[in-house]
Amino acid sequence: MLITRPPWKPLSKTLTRVLDVVHWPTISKGNPEAWLYFYELFLSVYDNSLRKKTGSYYTPPEIVTAMVRLVDEALRDNRRFGVADGLASPDVTLADPAMGTGTFLLGVLQSIAERIKDDQGEGAVPAAIRAALARIIGFEIQFGPFAVAQLRLAAEVVDLLKADTASAEHVALRLFLTDTLGNPNEEHEYISRGLTVLAESRRTADRIKRTEPITVVIGNPPYKNNAEGRGGWIESGTGNTVVPLIEWLPPRAWRVGAHAKHLRNLYVYFWRWATWKVFGGSIITPETPPLTPQQGVICFITVAGFLNGPGFQKMRADLRRDTDEIWVIDCSPEGHQPPVASRVFQAVQQPVCIVLAIRLANCDPAMPANVRFRSLPVGRREDKFDAISAITLDSDGWIDCPSDWRAPFLPASTGEWETFRALDEFFVYNGSGVMPGRTWVIAPDAESLRLRWNALIQENDPDRKELLFHPHKPRGELGDRHTAKVPSESLHGHEPRMMSVASDKGPVVAPIRYGFRSFDRQWIISDYRLLNRPNPTLWNTHSTRQVYLTAPHDRTPINGPALTFTALIPDLHHYHGRGGRAFPLWANAAATEPNIRSAVLTRLSESYGRAVTAEEVMAYLAAVAANPAYTARFAPDLVRPGVRIPLTGDPALFEEAVRLGCEVIWLHTFGERFVDPVEGRPARVLRLAQGAPRIPADGAIPSDPEHMPDTISYDATNRLLWIGRGHIDNVPPAVWAYEVSGKHVLTQWFSYRKRNRERPQIGDRRTPSPLGDIQPDAWPAEYTTELLNVLHVVGRLVALEPAQADLLERICAGPILTEEALRDTPS
Repeated sequence: MLITRPPWKPLSKTLTRVLDVVHWPTISKGNPEAWLYFYELFLSVYDNSLRKKTGSYYTPPEIVTAMVRLVDEALRDNRRFGVADGLASPDVTLADPAMGTGTFLLGVLQSIAERIKDDQGEGAVPAAIRAALARIIGFEIQFGPFAVAQLRLAAEVVDLLKADTASAEHVALRLFLTDTLGNPNEEHEYISRGLTVLAESRRTADRIKRTEPITVVIGNPPYKNNAEGRGGWIESGTGNTVVPLIEWLPPRAWRVGAHAKHLRNLYVYFWRWATWKVFGGSIITPETPPLTPQQGVICFITVAGFLNGPGFQKMRADLRRDTDEIWVIDCSPEGHQPPVASRVFQAVQQPVCIVLAIRLANCDPAMPANVRFRSLPVGRREDKFDAISAITLDSDGWIDCPSDWRAPFLPASTGEWETFRALDEFFVYNGSGVMPGRTWVIAPDAESLRLRWNALIQENDPDRKELLFHPHKPRGELGDRHTAKVPSESLHGHEPRMMSVASDKGPVVAPIRYGFRSFDRQWIISDYRLLNRPNPTLWNTHSTRQVYLTAPHDRTPINGPALTFTALIPDLHHYHGRGGRAFPLWANAAATEPNIRSAVLTRLSESYGRAVTAEEVMAYLAAVAANPAYTARFAPDLVRPGVRIPLTGDPALFEEAVRLGCEVIWLHTFGERFVDPVEGRPARVLRLAQGAPRIPADGAIPSDPEHMPDTISYDATNRLLWIGRGHIDNVPPAVWAYEVSGKHVLTQWFSYRKRNRERPQIGDRRTPSPLGDIQPDAWPAEYTTELLNVLHVVGRLVALEPAQADLLERICAGPILTEEALRDTPS
């Protein structure tokens, strides 16, 4: 058999020798996942870090079968391509740009064989497969999956050609060990004589990328966030080549440039390559003529961030321009970090989707593509597989998406939801929380921060000091943050240090309390030099009266409160550890200028017949949306990111909501804001009235280094919260289970205070600074005090939930001040 093999002879020969003695039909028993499990389990043991680094995860055959079937349907449909033989047609050339172990190519071959067998008879299959092999192409950058794909596809081809023994002995697979994203025009550097096969394989692959028309690109591109510098030619171009990714960067006038960083993801690079290769374009060197726009199909399963993320607006606009129809299948209706049993890719926490985009011969770039959307059912992955097996391109269940060029690839809001006012329309300003960019400047206790600073300034070796500082290199105008940099500004209200860190011998700038996560108050060094993106607006307007609402931005809340509050400067990830926005109550430090739009206050005052204050509006938002009933009631609407608020037209209901919301904010801020002793809101955390959590005499949390707690668990039968060897009595199950959009509050809180904190929780995912290892070696008393505070706060919030749920239902059942009625001129 003439199969292109990689030149690593010892490894390939060993792998081949082992597999050649295995009778795969007996082992697999017709199960196509047998090969996948071989490689998946092998890689998880041999080099699991490699798999994570490359973002490689195998695609379940049920998903592959459905995607191949949908592509074949689009090709055969007379209203679209009208290619009667679909994937079996000699006019269709197909490529998988990240083929992994060859699952998609195997699915294509099996689809062709089944169609030819049904239409022409089994005897016609070998000839059809031989012809198809000349039109099926696979690219893969990793040797391990590449080798498995060769062996796997070779075995399948031999089986399909068994009726034609002579042909089975002379098969050439068009599989290439190459970087799909590499420049198709570059001349490869000298490769030693022993690697000439590899050199020729790369040259052939580049020739295909450069000149051979591709009708269909299908596959599962790798996912890797923060992949700047790994996009090859797509990301950086070469010489006179136009940089392909630049075309998807949103224009400055769109004011979403801060979100464009999310384009630096491997799967986006592969989307950009596929659109260039299939739909054509001018992105090529002067020596090579531009590709002629052509008809074709792209079908990928990828993470779903581009469906609605603001940084992907130009990507969506270009896809609408360059295609006629787009179908989107949401495979993760449960949202971010869904239960493992519900995941299509069980090791992937991010939501994923299948997108099929087609361009016809008469595509009109002035007419945006028709985008349709549907979700697989919530629940087990097996139920998802059953559902997708019945989906066709024209079956019932598809929902049309907006036709606006930059709009999300998600259904438009409908019904009552569409009449509600968007959260950001209540506020003049909202922005990102603080992005420290390094982990050691934040700690659950202030003393650790003082010790870390002392260790830094006492280090005399400049290189070692730089390592401890953990320099951060953001893109753009900020330049490098390193120990020799002299700052040009400081944080408002905090001690200025207008000198470099390298020359500073003074004590640490006083740490302050910091809104790290919802219900998790930590400490931060309030030093401009140490923070990558401090967001000066937050510091300039901070005061003892300021309140910050935080909420998700480019994703939806999936359970628990849809928004939370803090009295402290909030972290970028305050809401639930994954992005979000901060909405201050006041626009100035004197707390005299509301950040609530004046037109909103005016309109509400007119509706209720009295002056409405900014504090009352903030309290109303808390009462309505800071509870699990909101996310549960509006779950179908929240498939599209963006919190909307039903505003009651009933003055009495508004008053009731304000009273309830004041208590909610008071609790979220641990009794530091919206204080009113007359209303039962003193300036402290008020304990639960009955059955309050307490530490019994035999439950003391050990305070010696030897027994520093490293585990947290819950005994539901006895309502005990175990912290290492200690425990707290009277912890209700609902308090233990409390979550904010998938983040379990108590376990997340404990993860930053337990003995073993090896994994960095924030900031740059590179090896963190050794300064982060400076932490208490025993459980401090202040940890116990704060944990009890959290338990009492959450316990009181749980007790308020029925009243909030009832209020929400009555608001929605009564008169609503619609968005149209509240529409105002910018203020």
